[in-house]
Amino acid sequence: MARASDDIRNLAVIGHGHAGKTTLVDAIAHHLNLTTRLGSTADGTSISDTEPEEKERHQTLASHVFRIPAGKVDLEVFDTPGHPDFYAEALGALDVVETAVLVINASNPLTFHARQLWEAAGRIGIGRAIVVTHLDQDNANFEDIVAQLRDAFGHSVVPATYPNANGKDFDSVYDVTHDEGPLAPTYHEMIEEDEAEVDDTLMEHYLEEGHLSPKEFEDNLRRAIARGKLVPLFAICPNRGLGMAQFVEFIELHFPSPVCFGARGAAKPGTDVYGQVVEPDSGPFAAKVWKVVSDPYVGRLTYMRAFRGELKKDETLVDTRTGESHKIGHLHRFQGTEIIETDKVVAGDLFAISKIEDLGLGDTLTAEGSLLEFPRPTFPKPTYSRHIWPKTRGDEQKIGHALAKLAAEDATLQHERDPETGELLVTGMSPMHLEITFQRLHRRHGVDVEQGPPTIPYRETITVPAEGHHKHRKQSGGRGQFGEVFLRIAPREHGAGFEFIDKVVGGSIPRQFMPDVEKGSRKFLAKGPLAGFPVVDVGVEAYDGKYHDVDSDSVSFQLAAERACVDGFGKARPILLEPYVDVIIQVPERFTGDVAGSLSTNRGRLSGMEVENGIQHIKAQCPFSAMLDYSTQLRSITAGEGTFTMQFSHYEPVPSHVQESIVKANDSSGE
Repeated sequence: MARASDDIRNLAVIGHGHAGKTTLVDAIAHHLNLTTRLGSTADGTSISDTEPEEKERHQTLASHVFRIPAGKVDLEVFDTPGHPDFYAEALGALDVVETAVLVINASNPLTFHARQLWEAAGRIGIGRAIVVTHLDQDNANFEDIVAQLRDAFGHSVVPATYPNANGKDFDSVYDVTHDEGPLAPTYHEMIEEDEAEVDDTLMEHYLEEGHLSPKEFEDNLRRAIARGKLVPLFAICPNRGLGMAQFVEFIELHFPSPVCFGARGAAKPGTDVYGQVVEPDSGPFAAKVWKVVSDPYVGRLTYMRAFRGELKKDETLVDTRTGESHKIGHLHRFQGTEIIETDKVVAGDLFAISKIEDLGLGDTLTAEGSLLEFPRPTFPKPTYSRHIWPKTRGDEQKIGHALAKLAAEDATLQHERDPETGELLVTGMSPMHLEITFQRLHRRHGVDVEQGPPTIPYRETITVPAEGHHKHRKQSGGRGQFGEVFLRIAPREHGAGFEFIDKVVGGSIPRQFMPDVEKGSRKFLAKGPLAGFPVVDVGVEAYDGKYHDVDSDSVSFQLAAERACVDGFGKARPILLEPYVDVIIQVPERFTGDVAGSLSTNRGRLSGMEVENGIQHIKAQCPFSAMLDYSTQLRSITAGEGTFTMQFSHYEPVPSHVQESIVKANDSSGE
């Protein structure tokens, strides 16, 4: 049945793990009679945790959306993962809703990840609300929590409902919008103050009268939330149903619809100036991809959000990233926990299309002749890499295709073949993230993999000049091989690369063989004598040699030059260089000392620290080898409340004791 854009409420339930997000979504579904019993993650009956990996771990690992009728409106409710490794799933959901509902646990309301999600919703510019759970635990104090949240997030945070008591005595909820309970006047006045900031006219009237009329209060709640002026806070115990009726009623009446929320910004294709205004009206159709799922049996489903216009089955849309047109043969809309085929979607709808293979996360699709692009989400960069290879030889052809399908679904999963080592590298957010990826690789695509740490891309160079010499002679009956090369090898400035200089005079090496001497010298660069890594920043000067009128040839001089370089390299005090990365670590301030200590242990150097909203931003330079497993170390140090990014910076000499162990390890691996 068709529905109007103003009758849609799109909301994403977000928060730290174990805050009660999935329990809240299950409670909404049960309260509105979508389910006959209250689902539970513990026993695998939650409507949200549907994938085998989610049931096994009893936690949400992907975003799930459900359409739930609520009175005169339809709720489109996202449940999102609470684990920081799957932050990208929450970001994708936030990008296509009007309201983010941050769920926090009364015993630990301001976790690092909760702050991250809060800030992400603020950057996107959507409305925000807060649900406080576990208020029936000992030592829970609602008013203290409200004070903490207002101190952290600002005066816009105001209770819309509140508990009748703290701890075990909590057994009912008061509704501020219905003037219930002793604190209703206080909270009502606080809401009015925030509402009045929606526009100048309302503020002027509020200042004149000292209050808003009941109609003004009701009419402007949605606008205040949509504009970020008001963050309603709700006291809820989902597993007991406390506060659910009041919360659902507030969503229905006061959460912003796509129409109330208003225009979104867009850009002309190929530009990054998002000055175009896209209203949720009947204009040319425009939609955005927020999720892609590839199933070996069903095929690819592309999940989208309609921001403008109307789309009917068999109409054509243009992917503005590629310029390709696609006929939409099948339209699917969410119906409770199922996806059903539909004939039409309108602005505000979340929907899916099938069997179009080349659509990607963040793509914009529009009606022909009305091209534009919505901004793409900025996803965190993965930092944990593993070298993988198939367990069985028959899977070698399948593994690349299967990884490409999984990476199309996950913006924080990358895979590539290292051009230097030939290793197939998969990079994700953590060991857990990749473990789940490998489980999906097996379950969906029948591919099993072995794994190990990636080879560190060390480099070899020299520190002093030296001379090298080699005479290549081979006689095996008939014509033989002969070539002799004398050369000097010297270090060059970092980044200067390789230079070959021909200083041979008097014809000791004929002119026609000098390109072969250079070729042999360059061949030596590919695999250094020290530990088998590429050689960088050296100069080679060939100054003498010998040849034979019959036996000398190109191959002879290539081999002689290559081995002369090896000879000189060994005399020139060779060293290993290792890659360093610039690291930015974000942790709660209380972990600063522990993190600084961990960096020092890993040969890292601090380059700066800055505190912002209670979060310490630590800048450092560290050896890349020390960062391979740093996600695990950081999680251990901070109890999961830290994150970091890194990018390549430069190469530095490896300390001598570390170099000895690397050389020894490579010698033994080559035996």
